[in-house]
Amino acid sequence: MFTGFIDNAPALRRELGVDALDPAELYAAGYAQWGDAVDLRVIGQFATILLLPNANGVRCTRSPLHAPPLHIWHDRKRMIVASLARVLFASGEVAAEIDEQKIADSLYLNYADAERGWYRGVTRVATGHRVVINPGGITSHCYYDPATLPSVRLKRDADYVDAANALLAEGTHAALAGFSKPAVSLSGGLDSQAVAAFAIAALGPDRPLLGLTGVPETGWEGEDPPGYFGDERHHVAALAEMYPTLATETIDAAGLSFDHRLNAMFLMGGNVPRNAMNLHWIHALRARAKAQDCDVLLSGSMGNISFSFNGAGALPGWLAGGNWLRLARELRAQSASRPFARALWSRALLPLLPDAIYRRWVGRRSGAVLRPFESWCPLRAEYAERMQVQERAIAMGHENAFRSPRSTRGIRARMIGNAMTEAGDIRQAMELIHGMPMRDPTAYRPLVEFCIGIPDDQYLRGGKSRWLARRMLRDRVPAMVLNEKRRGMQAADLPLRLGRDHEALVAELDALACDSELGDRMDLPRLKQALQGWSPGQGGDRFGVGTIELTLPRAIATARFIRFVEGAN
Repeated sequence: MFTGFIDNAPALRRELGVDALDPAELYAAGYAQWGDAVDLRVIGQFATILLLPNANGVRCTRSPLHAPPLHIWHDRKRMIVASLARVLFASGEVAAEIDEQKIADSLYLNYADAERGWYRGVTRVATGHRVVINPGGITSHCYYDPATLPSVRLKRDADYVDAANALLAEGTHAALAGFSKPAVSLSGGLDSQAVAAFAIAALGPDRPLLGLTGVPETGWEGEDPPGYFGDERHHVAALAEMYPTLATETIDAAGLSFDHRLNAMFLMGGNVPRNAMNLHWIHALRARAKAQDCDVLLSGSMGNISFSFNGAGALPGWLAGGNWLRLARELRAQSASRPFARALWSRALLPLLPDAIYRRWVGRRSGAVLRPFESWCPLRAEYAERMQVQERAIAMGHENAFRSPRSTRGIRARMIGNAMTEAGDIRQAMELIHGMPMRDPTAYRPLVEFCIGIPDDQYLRGGKSRWLARRMLRDRVPAMVLNEKRRGMQAADLPLRLGRDHEALVAELDALACDSELGDRMDLPRLKQALQGWSPGQGGDRFGVGTIELTLPRAIATARFIRFVEGAN
């Protein structure tokens, strides 16, 4: 059994000498020829189930980086494997019971335990893993680790640009294969604009591309915090001026809130969707693409990990690796406004210090980061201690102090692991709800592997971050996008939407407080106090803002998921 898609199907057919059009048949032919090596020779995003008669078992795999989900229940006599968790419960063999540890870890933003599911007794196959299930139990093997990818070295700087452009074009052609009317989720950033530009080139002059951009709802305060901008329509309009076949629309998701279609996500995804604060515009954008009869939605979700990586971790990596001349040149390029010694300490040496020293230093400057139960984390401190969330996070390598990365390899491996753990269920839910597949050319595995393998100075050079992307996209995207140093602010109008639901949210917190188990897990009185003393447009310290805009939506979504699973009203 096979679910997902294969990017290099034509090459596989030629190599295997088969005419199989069905991905399941093509994968099976590859397995017959190469055995377990098929999972690396097939490029795409997929999950598979194979019967192993000789071993009296079943072999389950998920592709590297990104893949549809697989959930497993097993009692040594029987097993159920399904891509939707609710299929397990529909069988009547498995009771839907919340996994308490998963709830605690997720509210602490720790998704590193990739094989732990959201339900007691139900495990998951992690991306890049192969699992064999037989009467003796479940054996899991990691066959793909992005941290161990080989280095890539080319002769000239221009060669890296040419190779990355070729791979992104290749990935874009693969993403568009079989579709006739694409749309792209288009923002003012480099990633989605690159996807749009390469898609337009692949489609040719006679096929249009629809660009859909989420914008703030009318009535938002319109003030951009330092380093961010909330309305990206002007950046998108500049791209449309460059490409006559790009038709653009703005989506303001008027009247919707973060809980839009939340129950549908519970049903189809079987989990608490990450970043609940963004759900309203994500659903509205997909609904519009479907209404326009588009048959695929493109995105650039993995651009930050691949071609537009910003070089985070390069400076301490050069220090640790003895590349001190490169480090000195880069620090001087970045440090015109601060003393060299101070830049060396904060940007290169500090990330390499032991955790205890790092925490002591950061705690002096950013108390909110190291005091999670007063700011970004809704858990009660007593419950968090009982569930050992901090100890588990540290043991799994999840940096709960949000410390600066020690190396580029380390930060990208962490980004891939943390982002991809829940992504399969969330993306599958979105596709099922809206009836439209999604493709991300920036997640094309040869592109990602190339971008991880090349030298750090391809991303950070002369004080310029994302140096590779800026060279790749010269003359492909507008200058205002190419030179933009601010970041697009997702859900910039969230205060407006939360303010509109203020009384209902206070009432819901009161109702949730009547549930003793929810009250034991989450600090509901703190959330209510923060909400009652807040109004849209109000400033305040980082603790208050973090509680309202980040902690509250995540807490409400988690509480509703728990009650959804338990059948509570």
